[in-house]
Amino acid sequence: MNVKKYIHPRNKYKRPPDYKKLAILYPEFREIAIMDFSGKMRIDFKERKSLHVLTETLLKHDFDLHVNIPPDNLNPAIPLRLNYILWIEDLMMHSKLQMDKVTGIDIGTGAVCIYALLLAKIYKCQMIGTEVNKDSVKHAQECVRRNKLQNLIEIITVNSNRIFKDTMQNDKVYDFSMCNPPFFESEDDGFDKVAKILPPRNASTGNDGELKTEGGEVAFVTRMIEESVEMQDRIKIYSTMIGKKADLASLRRLLRSRNITNITWTEFCQGYTTRWGLAWSFVPQNIVNLTTAPVIRKRGKSIVRSLKNYKISITFPMNDKFSYIDDMISFIRATAEELNIELQNASEDNFDNWSCQIIARERSWEHTRRKRRLAQQIAMKRAKGETDECIEANMCIEETSIKIENDMKKLNEERSDKKLFDDTPLLVCKLWVEVMGIESSDSEDIITQSDEIFRIWMIFEDGHGGLDALHSLRQYLINKLGVREKILDNPLKIKKKKS
Repeated sequence: MNVKKYIHPRNKYKRPPDYKKLAILYPEFREIAIMDFSGKMRIDFKERKSLHVLTETLLKHDFDLHVNIPPDNLNPAIPLRLNYILWIEDLMMHSKLQMDKVTGIDIGTGAVCIYALLLAKIYKCQMIGTEVNKDSVKHAQECVRRNKLQNLIEIITVNSNRIFKDTMQNDKVYDFSMCNPPFFESEDDGFDKVAKILPPRNASTGNDGELKTEGGEVAFVTRMIEESVEMQDRIKIYSTMIGKKADLASLRRLLRSRNITNITWTEFCQGYTTRWGLAWSFVPQNIVNLTTAPVIRKRGKSIVRSLKNYKISITFPMNDKFSYIDDMISFIRATAEELNIELQNASEDNFDNWSCQIIARERSWEHTRRKRRLAQQIAMKRAKGETDECIEANMCIEETSIKIENDMKKLNEERSDKKLFDDTPLLVCKLWVEVMGIESSDSEDIITQSDEIFRIWMIFEDGHGGLDALHSLRQYLINKLGVREKILDNPLKIKKKKS
């Protein structure tokens, strides 16, 4: 799928570069440009040299930055880097920080120090670029000198075992950090495996130090998170790029396990490639609230809607109690255990959908709310101190509760007899949880706020209780979730993001 329509709206490469114009203006680009029979100019993206020349030409033409990319180093794709930089600008503006007054740290700046150069050139940011490889440090420092940005950019060598600690001065507070970590694990040959399975659209660039690290990007970002717990708010907003969707879900769960809830994520879409951005902060949310920061997130069509089975749903906005899909999964698992309902075929946890099969053998959810209310009344009366009248009232309440339990047992026995020795469960249904975005604007600008909703689909599969049991369980979940007044009247009419 071409995801270019989701590119950041302020990204100048939303409109492709004019290769013919570049060929006229720059002889080095003219050497690698190819004109087809229709007169259209193109380049061979499978040639490493062509990629390097294209990047160098775009930096010169669009940003007045003069760099040369070493043959064995990673070619920084400008549209992707610009997407990340524009998101950083969004986060700074959201936090009421002026770009020309912020100081940022670029972790693993590389031989071209592309993020530092662009941020300093476009916004006059103060930037620190950190790098482990000494040759890359020398080349990056030369790039800074060539572009006369020494007053804004400092390139420093750091220890490979320390991400932030060698960078930060004792008394200084930094506004943001950013990182493009190595995606692949050093122990396997993941990069080569991908190339063999699917021939790449572009030539591969970069050396092992830039592409691979022990444990892959999850291990690297995990170290970032652990160090950030020590650094706390000495960096206002920590951020990183993520190369795999599954890794984003894993790292979000890791942040939650460290009680870090002031987080957000976005998607970097360009060409046929999607990457993800993850940011977190220890600054109080009344000062920096990342959960309401602007993001770009594309959503595919829900596959649930295409299912022909009878289905119903519960739709409600995220709130403090249920702010992540992990919260909803925990709620469903705990509720199933409480009601003695089986959960089977649960999908792997993801950050925007989760599913399982529910098997209920009795209406264990009926009258539970009434019994809970009676128990609360008893507890309140006992807490106040019991008089004879209270004791009499308590006995009446307890007798009522016992009567409900006996009625339920009798009802279940009657229903069991009606099954005529059939072992069919009361209800078998597929339960599907989705996180979906709300689009409230008719603007073509696809930057959205992180307003999102939960939709719990319940798809009937089998059971002698029929649709009545399905609707009964749905009502119980609505009451237990406490979203009775927040259910969207017509969830199927949620507006789609315009491209």
